[in-house]
Amino acid sequence: MRTTKRTTRAREQLTAPSSEPKLTLKQETFVTALLETGNQYESYRRAYECENMSRGAIDVEASKLARHPKITLRLGQFRQSKTAEAILTLEAHMSELQSLRDAARTAGQLSAAITAEVKRGELMRFYVKRVESAQVDEFSHMSVEELEAFIWEGVAKPDGSRR
Repeated sequence: MRTTKRTTRAREQLTAPSSEPKLTLKQETFVTALLETGNQYESYRRAYECENMSRGAIDVEASKLARHPKITLRLGQFRQSKTAEAILTLEAHMSELQSLRDAARTAGQLSAAITAEVKRGELMRFYVKRVESAQVDEFSHMSVEELEAFIWEGVAKPDGSRR
């Protein structure tokens, strides 16, 4: 039986591990740029020669490439691994704060124990920090009437007509 190039290529694709999609160098460059910038248009421009392409054509090709099964699989793998890393980092941080809290409690340092527990709560978003900004600017001293007059002066043209 004669094996054609097409049959051989199909067999190679079947035996390739599905967890690691084989990407071309340009596809890999596109994925890297997309993860870096979050912009399909810019990522396509970095990966491919497109001096003679219009903005619309680049957008279309970039969108097609971003939906390519191998590209979406690679992006999904990256996002999944980063999510797992973030969860592990959070868990490790929570565990360390718990150890510090317990050590402080054992040493009778209730203030430090409470602080560690509050930090754990902040990490879990049980507490929301509110920050108020009382920035003083050129308008803070004006009354409502003065502000309205200032706004209307800006709306009127120098000749007295409205803009």
